[in-house]
Amino acid sequence: MLANDSVRVHIRQFLEQLRGERYRAFVIHGPPLSGKTTFTRRLAEETPGGMYLDVLKYVAERPELVERVDIIDATALRNRIIAHAAETGAKVLLVDEIDFLVHIWGNELAEFKHVVESLSVTQTPSIIGFVLQTCSALEAWNLLNNARQSRILHIEDISIL
Repeated sequence: MLANDSVRVHIRQFLEQLRGERYRAFVIHGPPLSGKTTFTRRLAEETPGGMYLDVLKYVAERPELVERVDIIDATALRNRIIAHAAETGAKVLLVDEIDFLVHIWGNELAEFKHVVESLSVTQTPSIIGFVLQTCSALEAWNLLNNARQSRILHIEDISIL
């Protein structure tokens, strides 16, 4: 049985569907050690214009961010991600290793959810995928694309590349 009692998501078709939408952000989540990072790295490699961003590494390599790590909110992360997508020319940017920021955002992830819900083509032409560990706020989130598919994907519900 699938994690969300839903149909398996064909990731390439899902990304193609998002290309034609105004709101292009989505979330991949799953338990620790479930293969999220391996999957998203491979997806970035095999997707034309795909890029992988390890946010923990990105922050660790920038002293100005290390000094402020305990106050990086979801809006600041969004702004950095938009800039990174523009600088790299990413068509699909997969943003991983952001779990260290979740405690700043609170258990309900309200600010992060707002960023994902409102990230639109007016801010970036890139499709942005966020990768997180499963939490109750993600499991309860009902965020749909124009085709009425969830934009919140459990790693176990995604078809293999």
